[in-house]
Amino acid sequence: MVDASLGNTSAQEAADNLPDKVAKLLKSQQASAGDISAVTGALEPAQGMRAPVARFIAVHDGEVLLNELLPGLKVESPSVDVGPFPNFTALARSRGGSFSYLVAEVGRDGGEVHLYNTTSPERIASRGIVGAPEEVRHARKVPGEYDQPKAQAAADEMIRRNTEEVAELIEDMCRDNYVRLIVLSGDIKAREAVASALPANLQDYVEVIDAHTRTGGADTKQVQQHISKLVDEVKSAAVADLEAKVTAQAGNGRSLLAVGLDEVVTALQSAQAEVVLVGQYQDEHTLRALSAEPWVAHQEGDDHADLVVGEWPAPEVLLRATALTDATIRYVPDMAMPDGAGIAALLRWAKS
Repeated sequence: MVDASLGNTSAQEAADNLPDKVAKLLKSQQASAGDISAVTGALEPAQGMRAPVARFIAVHDGEVLLNELLPGLKVESPSVDVGPFPNFTALARSRGGSFSYLVAEVGRDGGEVHLYNTTSPERIASRGIVGAPEEVRHARKVPGEYDQPKAQAAADEMIRRNTEEVAELIEDMCRDNYVRLIVLSGDIKAREAVASALPANLQDYVEVIDAHTRTGGADTKQVQQHISKLVDEVKSAAVADLEAKVTAQAGNGRSLLAVGLDEVVTALQSAQAEVVLVGQYQDEHTLRALSAEPWVAHQEGDDHADLVVGEWPAPEVLLRATALTDATIRYVPDMAMPDGAGIAALLRWAKS
């Protein structure tokens, strides 16, 4: 993981010197020539993004498997790790709790729907519905063919059809992505029509902002600030929900809650853990990684000795075991854990 920030002369100089610096670190850890070439070739600075920005790269057999920008993460010096056990904890901490969201700019003639993810300010994708605004004008204005009520009815029907298509597009994009927020902006009647056309299961995710960005009449900076506030509110609500679940279980016999590293490891071994909550980083502990189920073993003891592939810091082994047992891991700062524990897990079924 390295700093990918730009913005001033010293940052540019650091970016220019970074490949040589990283290459020396990799050589000192006996990385192969192919891996060194792959890593240094991927060290591009993050153009157009506000500092700080980090870049996380994972390479295997000379091939770049992962190349991610992490906005908001400050890296003082390059962190390089060569070995058989990949350390993705920095990436997981940055990506924890991430979700996709849609920003739909709608009008009576259709609209555009933009897909974002909280991991980056960059737009991921855009899709649009292009109606025919001239048809609306034609329905209203052709003399001798329409009286005013008929013209209005024809125009309303075209608007309804366009907004329903936008709503269907939003539904499709939600189905394909982990969307937890839908922001509607644009013409007031169109956005109301789109909101009402969305299915019930998406209604809780809808937020309407009073801005018409499609016509260029809205303050783009103000609109972006409003969207950022909505995103932060969704993040805060998710953390509050986890805290409420932990609190409820802590006072209810803990039947669906594992507390402390030993209990969490035991829960992971049986795939019982659904959400692993890390309040403290557990750097002082190590765990054993296994080559097959149950994937992780306690630091001490002879259980599953024939499957042990090595012993590494607990955060790295926990992350691997969480992924292999289809659990979710959340790094939650300042979370109130029972008994001051640094780690806990919400369970899929009650402890026996």
